[in-house]
Amino acid sequence: MHKNTFRQVRLVTAWEFMHFFKWKQEVISKLIMLAIAAVVFVWQTVKDDKEPMYWIGVVSESSNIAIPNSTGPFEFEPAPGALDSLIEQLEDDALYDAIIEVKVGALGKHEVKIHSSEKTEWLITLQQTVTQYYAQLYAQQLGLQQEQLSLLSEPVLFEQSYTDDNVKEDENESSLTAIGMAFLLMAGVFTSFAQIFASITGEKQQRVTEQLYSCISAQTWIDGKIFGNLLHGLKAMLTMSISGILGYTFIRVVIAGEPLSFDFIDWSMLPWLIVFALAGLYFCTAFMAAIAAAIDDPNHSAKTSLMLLPLLPVILTMMTMGNPSGLAFTFLSYFPLTAFAAMPIKMSLIEVAIWEPLLALSLILLLCYWIRGSAGRLFKMGMIMYGKEPTLKDMVKWAFKGN
Repeated sequence: MHKNTFRQVRLVTAWEFMHFFKWKQEVISKLIMLAIAAVVFVWQTVKDDKEPMYWIGVVSESSNIAIPNSTGPFEFEPAPGALDSLIEQLEDDALYDAIIEVKVGALGKHEVKIHSSEKTEWLITLQQTVTQYYAQLYAQQLGLQQEQLSLLSEPVLFEQSYTDDNVKEDENESSLTAIGMAFLLMAGVFTSFAQIFASITGEKQQRVTEQLYSCISAQTWIDGKIFGNLLHGLKAMLTMSISGILGYTFIRVVIAGEPLSFDFIDWSMLPWLIVFALAGLYFCTAFMAAIAAAIDDPNHSAKTSLMLLPLLPVILTMMTMGNPSGLAFTFLSYFPLTAFAAMPIKMSLIEVAIWEPLLALSLILLLCYWIRGSAGRLFKMGMIMYGKEPTLKDMVKWAFKGN
């Protein structure tokens, strides 16, 4: 009997996964992505890499006002003629790409107004260049050397030290890896939500599942659905990871011309992240399956919003991670409903004893075992109710007591 049940769960899992998995579409999407990358690569190769030059006309109220020196892509020169006439000529293909109007305001501070025909990216660089020039000009007038000017712009060099040896660096590979896994987990939950919602509500409206109760138990059926949609969530996380790695590789190697490096990934922590992500995704999928079975009309049911509750642990973790040693985050790290999201983040921010993640994982697995049985009972009762949705009181009773 045990072997027969296992075979039934495997069949339902395979059917549930393959029902929505379209491998051709996955391949086509990746080929389109590679084609776009190839177009960008070709454009990067054949385009003219010569840095363009921009001619900037300078209009000042007095000939004694200093104008910026030509530097980088900018050529500055005094612009003869009236300012209004020069601005009108910018609309045409004039001599200047931009006109800057320089005045001396209160306390000898220069006031610069940039006139251009359109908003372009190089105007930001122009503003930075002019600002740097006048900063150096003021330094010379005050008799400051370049080193003294650097001290004024960056007077203090901070270095943070913690008395708690368990606290890790603010920016480390572990924290980046854990935060990335948290976002991947959210993507997996969203994917599982969409698939299991469409699957269960569609079958309930077509009255398919109740016909299968004669040959398969509700628990076996829901187990297969949970595992099938769990695979969909993992597939979404995997494809997003592959897309992210390909995008990162393309930008770093092709666009930036730098050597490929994955130093931002903490490989030693990755197994912990995967285990917690699997447990969390199983819990979220089982919870959403139980709620979906109680929905009679997916277009108007108020219970649809309950299926978004599994995202709450990730949101609370992100809101509280600023103080990983605090009581609130410690509670989230051990509380079974939130530990799958909070404990990996805590492990990435501070050093923890080995028993801490093991305890959190044990509590999550116990919760998953309980939610599996509760989901089976809710699924059995919810799928045979038509025309009326069970109340929250009924759902709580079924989750803890059964029929």
